[in-house]
Amino acid sequence: MYLNGGQIIFNKLIQHNTQNVFMYSGGAIMNLIDCFYNQNKINYFINTHEQHLGHSATGYARSTGKPGICIVTSGPGITNMITPMLDAQNDSCPLIVFSGNVPKKNMGTNAFQEAPAINITKPFTKWSYCLENIDELEDVCDMAFYISQNGKKGVVHLDLPKCILSDKKKFKMHSFRHKINFNNYKNISKSKYYNVFKNINTNIINNKTNNETNNKTNNETNNKTNNETNNILNINENKKVKNRSTIKKIINVINNSKKPVFYVGQGCNDYASELRTLVNKSNIPITTTIHAMGVYNETKPLSLKFLGMHGSVYANKSIQESDCIIALGSRFDDRTTGNLDLYAPQAKKAYIEKRGGIIHCNINNNEIGNIVNTHYNINADCGDFIKIINDKIIYKERNDWLLQIEDWKKTYPFTYDDNSKLLTQDVLKMLNEHLINKEKFLFTSGVGNHQMMAAQFIDWTHPRSFISSGSLGVMGFGLPAAIGVAIGNPDKTVIDIDGDGSFLMTLSDMKTARQYNLKNLKVLLLNNKKLGMVDTWEKLFYNNRITATDNKHAPVFYDVAKTFGFNVLKCDNKKDLNKTIREFIRTPGPLLCEFNVGSTECFPLVAPGKALDDVILSNNNINMENMEAPS
Repeated sequence: MYLNGGQIIFNKLIQHNTQNVFMYSGGAIMNLIDCFYNQNKINYFINTHEQHLGHSATGYARSTGKPGICIVTSGPGITNMITPMLDAQNDSCPLIVFSGNVPKKNMGTNAFQEAPAINITKPFTKWSYCLENIDELEDVCDMAFYISQNGKKGVVHLDLPKCILSDKKKFKMHSFRHKINFNNYKNISKSKYYNVFKNINTNIINNKTNNETNNKTNNETNNKTNNETNNILNINENKKVKNRSTIKKIINVINNSKKPVFYVGQGCNDYASELRTLVNKSNIPITTTIHAMGVYNETKPLSLKFLGMHGSVYANKSIQESDCIIALGSRFDDRTTGNLDLYAPQAKKAYIEKRGGIIHCNINNNEIGNIVNTHYNINADCGDFIKIINDKIIYKERNDWLLQIEDWKKTYPFTYDDNSKLLTQDVLKMLNEHLINKEKFLFTSGVGNHQMMAAQFIDWTHPRSFISSGSLGVMGFGLPAAIGVAIGNPDKTVIDIDGDGSFLMTLSDMKTARQYNLKNLKVLLLNNKKLGMVDTWEKLFYNNRITATDNKHAPVFYDVAKTFGFNVLKCDNKKDLNKTIREFIRTPGPLLCEFNVGSTECFPLVAPGKALDDVILSNNNINMENMEAPS
């Protein structure tokens, strides 16, 4: 049988057990789009904008662990995908983007809807490749699936000239494998493209691609000492540990430390059970990044919730006072470290005195020592490392340390200046009280104060339960991501916690939610009629010069949602809050509930340039001395 390039890709998607794809049509990609006509093997979803479909695919991937598949056309199709692709890459999300392009003979002629797709996407993808001919298409598709999901997960972009999508080649269905063992991928293909694959794969897995270099900008990076980050313990894919003495040293450091803390990122989300065993067995408190909230149940005494710029004071203080920081699957993002020169002084001191230090386990070799000079370094999948040390960790009471942390928790709880007006924190606290069976719920969020307040006032109990844009901070992420999460998790209720500014950017995707009748999708909209986080910065760092934050002329979201066919609710005051939240939980989606809330700042706040424990708790304790403007 002879198939064209589009048909070959479609069959490769089936081979890789693809169930859902997110797409937007266009002329250059029509031979692939056409394959989805009148078939029942792959579901497809059409958002209102390419950026939206990219965020939907990200939400789908991060909530299910499966790669998000995106199909877009050439020119504006792929350029509109830049933001979600960069967001997914920064947050280690497996995404595969198929983009159309003009025929090869027309490339470089400024043809209609032509864009230099590879040049644009190569700097921020794991692999970006323009197909040369139809003969390599099958192998390249296999490579895309492997690369996106192995090593540090990320984005793969395949650029498809229109001529390759229309060309035909002989194709045998029985040559396709329906199950692929990615750990044994080298056994799948021995074609002339295999050597290309091996080179790409080796580079990707070791995270040494050209796409991921040139990121060494921090001063500490250029000052690595011989006895620190240059000495990296590697646990390979066969889970063999060559240097047992190094492991023994790390175990001894942890067991003998007086004030240890686990600092955990999303690299541990797949290993929640093993991590919880480790935390409980060692009796060591744990703090997380935003992406790892829920990997350890935050209602448990050892939880410090999340740390960083708007994190808990007790998490930040614990990091600063700790003599042993065990960082697992995290990368010391600038919002979790504060001023690097002032970061973790006691752990650094403990290392010099040979009684502690900073331990860092990360699957990406380039992340180790990239921001913070860490002392004991492990290049490995976190699950493998956790399994090794779980057998050797000793339970210690650590009464003085845990009592100190408990005192910080009592002294510095998440709080806010309550008043007669309905505030965002009121809504989120009430929502938390009504979430009895949290395993039945998943959440997304836009970016802004509402995102941080949700992280603060909801107790996260399960991994992958809160999905938001991390290092890129993409406003408008919440609704399209919620659509992807709802599609990938039809048995869960998905709630987008969103602010008015963020929601305005992508509200057209209410059409998408309604089109596919996503009854498990709900929007909790917190409308304070401004960009709250920027407003706070302007008050604190720009002498109250409030500029470009006003959303007073936004539409009545309640009415707009009705025009899209959403169920709707509204709440304007505290006395109706309990009733409204109860009704919000019970009412099927697609649903929007608009809460008209008063203006309030998000505290605690670590100001730029300050140490992690130099925290602004309210408007009453702001010290502007040596304060930097936020970047």
